[in-house]
Amino acid sequence: MNLTKHPLTEFEQRLVDIAVDRGYELTHLVKKVCELGHPRSCVTIYLVRMHTLREVIETRIHPETPLAVLEAIGAIRGLSVNSEFRYHSNLRRFPRRRNKGVAEIPFARAVGCTDITAFDRLLQMLAAG
Repeated sequence: MNLTKHPLTEFEQRLVDIAVDRGYELTHLVKKVCELGHPRSCVTIYLVRMHTLREVIETRIHPETPLAVLEAIGAIRGLSVNSEFRYHSNLRRFPRRRNKGVAEIPFARAVGCTDITAFDRLLQMLAAG
């Protein structure tokens, strides 16, 4: 992975370090997202980089995450699940569907984290299944 082309900010590096401590790996890095994968649980989560520039933590999780897990995530203080799907071409490990255009594009659920502690809780919950 070429970190020189799209270097992580200090804040992004802190978030990636937390993910690594929880067993995730930085598996893909582009200008707009960081892809974090958990090899044991096969969970992928994306960190949206345009938000991290303002030190806001916005993530994308698999759109087919079970309802029980979504409800549990929503019950954790500091986490909020957006009811609408988000679309982005760099969510390469997620399923595709048509949004407004002709072509299918990967989609996901957006989860906002108010702080680093909430982000850590999200990573733990997703890895636990």
